[in-house]
Parts: sequence; C-alpha cells; structure tokens
Amino acid sequence: MIFDFIAGPPIQRTDRHRLAGVVTVDGTPAVRLVAVFDRRDMSLVAATLSAHGTGAWEIAGLPEYAEGSLLVVALDDSGQYNAEVADYVSQVTGVGV
Repeated sequence: MIFDFIAGPPIQRTDRHRLAGVVTVDGTPAVRLVAVFDRRDMSLVAATLSAHGTGAWEIAGLPEYAEGSLLVVALDDSGQYNAEVADYVSQVTGVGV
C-alpha cells in the first residue's frame, strides 16, 4: 500500500530554537533575571533566572526569529550594577531537538 497522500510535505518545526549563556558578576557566577526581547517591537519573548552556583541559563523551545533580531538583558536587582545587554542576538537550533 502507498500512503503518500496522508503524509504530504514535511511540516516545518518552529519550536526547536534556543538561547543559552552564563551570567557572571566580577567573574563570579550569579543568579540574575535574563529577559529576551524581539527587537522589532520590543515584545518580551521569554525570561528565566540564571542558575545558582553556575550562572548558567537556557531558554529552549523558541520559535524561529530572523537573524540578529533578539535583545538579551541580564538585570541586577541589587542596584549595584547596570544591566548587561547583548544586542542583535541570534538563536541556535537545539542539539537533539
């Protein structure tokens, strides 16, 4: 039997992209809020806290955005430091997703 009429063309996945990094303060891993914005309209894409002890953070399951269209901000809630900003960021396709 042939079932090619059921399968049709493959559906493009749009939820397999991710961003990740490490937050440090004066070289020491830190817990901070990391927020990602779409530069086109400054809408919030996602936010997470970096991990205690490592400062690592990851936001997975993102839809695909145009190259360089994201803005990543790590906020310092202690009031001692200004926010750190990474502009024109591009997400990557997650490994094994």
